[in-house]
Amino acid sequence: MNFAGQLKELVKTSYVTWAFIAFIACDLFCHVAWPSLKLDHFASPHHSMVWWNIDDFRKQKENPDIVLIGSSLLMHALHGGDAEYLQVPQNEVFHHKSVMLENLLKEKTGANVKTFAFPLAGQMASDAYALTSTLLTGSRTPKAIVYTIAPRDFMDNTLAHPASTEIFKFMNHLGGVQDVAWDARPGFLDKVEYGLEKLSAIYDHRQYLVYLQHKYAQSVLRLMGFKNPDEIHTPFELRRLALLDLPESTGVNERFAGPNLKYAYTDNTAEYCMRYQPFKEKPFRTQVEYLERFLGYCKQKGIQVVLVNMPLLEQNIQLLPPGSYDLYKSNVQQLATKYDARFLDMQDSTTFTKEMYCDSAHMNGPGGMKFFSLLSDKLANDTKLAIGKKNTWQ
Repeated sequence: MNFAGQLKELVKTSYVTWAFIAFIACDLFCHVAWPSLKLDHFASPHHSMVWWNIDDFRKQKENPDIVLIGSSLLMHALHGGDAEYLQVPQNEVFHHKSVMLENLLKEKTGANVKTFAFPLAGQMASDAYALTSTLLTGSRTPKAIVYTIAPRDFMDNTLAHPASTEIFKFMNHLGGVQDVAWDARPGFLDKVEYGLEKLSAIYDHRQYLVYLQHKYAQSVLRLMGFKNPDEIHTPFELRRLALLDLPESTGVNERFAGPNLKYAYTDNTAEYCMRYQPFKEKPFRTQVEYLERFLGYCKQKGIQVVLVNMPLLEQNIQLLPPGSYDLYKSNVQQLATKYDARFLDMQDSTTFTKEMYCDSAHMNGPGGMKFFSLLSDKLANDTKLAIGKKNTWQ
């Protein structure tokens, strides 16, 4: 190689070296500057149902007495049940309480009980712990948590690992779950990524940087005449295709549960076969450990816990590997006893008939009304919870 070629290669190398040095310097500056900046750690470039739920919670002016936590089983019962009860469509983006439960507890006990709900699809026991230990702290500690559970919350073969869920990632972003952050990532590459987040301030705050990009882009759209960038105007089929490759972002006008609907039953047994089978001991035990962490945290904070075994159709339970449903229930009951929690077994195929379901696991509107009616009876009559006129709930 002649002198000119060598000089050219040296210049190229210098560019790379100086770019690397500039990145390190910028990253070090961010390490120093981030703590002094008043960043909105709740800010996210993608307004998913998780984000809407958490954003609504932090904006609540009053602390809830009862917090409802659960997966899509709770989500269907909550939105559909209130829609039927009130005969008014419920916008799932903003509907985060059970009006029916509040009213029924008022009728049965005289207590004005305020609820807030975290009905988040795909929620695992590890997510319940992450959410509770991160958000329900200090002045935001409720009197009680009603945690609705089902076998899938402990044995879902589609789950990569506890830290892979959106809920867990969001809580980690808010500074929570540091006690389990390393163990929740069993894979080598997952641990490497977590290490990079700790080493690089820019990489750790990449979501906030994307949020700023979206924020300024939306400001430009408003100047161009788009009044509400949070609304979705894309045809459903295009939305469905986009969601296969892009992070979920839900528009304020996109998710509604209506009353008086003719519910078509969907056979989702193939989906649950994939989730349940084969039974994997280690992931199941991991989720049971997170349930214990959740109960231990609540006991330490003085939060009363009601674990509700959600009703499923028998055909869903029959999809479970032999013995796993009894194993699930026995573990939950043992932990409930150990940590002074209440266990309500609402599995009852004679009460919750097929007409109350939209598939083998999720209740429809009438099913949701039945569920919250029975739940209110059990909560009102539970002397340990003491929901009444002359107690601490007032």
